[in-house]
Amino acid sequence: MNLSEEIVRDLLPAYYSGEASDDTRRLVEDYFAEHPGFEASFAGQRAIRAALGAVAPDAPDEKVALRRAKRVLRWQQVLLLVASTLSLNAITLSFSFEIGHGPPRVHWLSVPGQGPFVEILAAASLVCWFAYFRIGKRIRRRILG
Repeated sequence: MNLSEEIVRDLLPAYYSGEASDDTRRLVEDYFAEHPGFEASFAGQRAIRAALGAVAPDAPDEKVALRRAKRVLRWQQVLLLVASTLSLNAITLSFSFEIGHGPPRVHWLSVPGQGPFVEILAAASLVCWFAYFRIGKRIRRRILG
């Protein structure tokens, strides 16, 4: 079969990574047999790929690390959502505005008995913000060393 050099070049990444099917591998090897100079130009890549082949891209440790990283980032996203929601609720419930005849007036804790509820919201939001920034610091420390 007559294959152009461009087609074989397109097949080389799959061939060198070991992901090519048997038919594709046979086609590339036949082309190498017909064009020995072409194979020699890619011999260095074969050595590099063989050296890197010791580390499999689908290693279980890498999958576990990826799952763990996704889980940590998901927790950080959830904490950001909860912390911002609690903070905004605490701020919103703390103030009320009265607009009438004259300048607008701001009332602090306008509903009787809502003070403890606002304090609970503020405390919960502080805990969530602390956890959010703690996770961010841990991520930066592990990535940057």
